[in-house]
Formats: sequence, C-alpha cells, structure tokens
Amino acid sequence: MRSEPSHGTAYLVTLWTFGGRAIFADPATAALFCRVLGSLRHRIGFRLHAFVVLPDRVRMILAVNDADPRSTQVVVQRLKSRFAREANARWGRLGLVWQDAEQRVPLEAPGEIARRAEYLHRSPVMARLAEHPRLWRYSSYRAWCGEGRSPAPVDLPEDLPEGRPPARRAGPGVSGSGG
Repeated sequence: MRSEPSHGTAYLVTLWTFGGRAIFADPATAALFCRVLGSLRHRIGFRLHAFVVLPDRVRMILAVNDADPRSTQVVVQRLKSRFAREANARWGRLGLVWQDAEQRVPLEAPGEIARRAEYLHRSPVMARLAEHPRLWRYSSYRAWCGEGRSPAPVDLPEDLPEGRPPARRAGPGVSGSGG
C-alpha cells in the first residue's frame, strides 16, 4: 500500500539548448516540446506550475510528489531525454539537443511561485520576442490570467494573488492547444 505523496518543493528550472541553438523558434518544435511536457506531467505525476518556451531555452516551475530533491533531477532528465529522442526522430538525425547542465532553484517562500511565474511569463517581452506575455504562444501565461488555455497542462498554485478566477486556482491542470 502506498502512502499519500508529500508535496515536494517547487523548483524554477532552466534548460538550455545545445550550443544555444534557437530550435524552438520553429513552432512545430516548440509544440512538440509542449506535448512531451504535458505527456510526462500526466504519466509521472509531477506538478507543472508555469512554463515558457523561448527560442533557445525552456523555463518552468515544477514540483514532484517527493521531498527528495534528486526526484526533480530525475524528472528533468526524463523530460530532456524524451524530447531529444522525439525531436531527433522528427529531424531525421542523431545529435545533442540540450546542454548537459540545467539550473534548478528551490522556491520555498510563500508566494514565491507566483512571483517567479510572473517573471518567467515576462521573459518573451524582456527578450523582445513579444510585446505582451499573452502574445507569446508557448507559455502558461493565459492559463495563469484566466484568459485561455495553455499549450501544456498546468497546476496553478492555490495561493494565487486576488483577481484570478477561482476556477483556475487548483485542480488537475488547465490545458489546451494554445492559440
């Protein structure tokens, strides 16, 4: 019999593409990453709080149902491996897709997930890729604001600032195909 899983620490994770290649500038590749991310979220059972896919990197806030920080590393490695296999098959080649290292920052303070998600969602604007976060297709911004669906399901934290629609605060995830 399994015990009830604990709610592990959330982490802000940044993954860089190999050589800084802008592989996600291709909408089909960005969409593929979102599909892989959503599929693994469902299969493995981690919580994906927020994400943004930029041309040469991915930033996301995730938490696993285990207090062991190595569990987050395992989830990240499975995500990188699965996407690399599918992307290389799509491209008809073998080769490196990701840098070996990634950045993982624990988010433990109350409200820190929301603060970091706001920064993460502004990344396309700061990089001059979009005029407003809602205009960047491959992020969870619209789900966070209650303005639409996310290209990968997200688990919004229960302690979102006021002004967010209550139906969007928690649950199995807000999903969709973006748009």
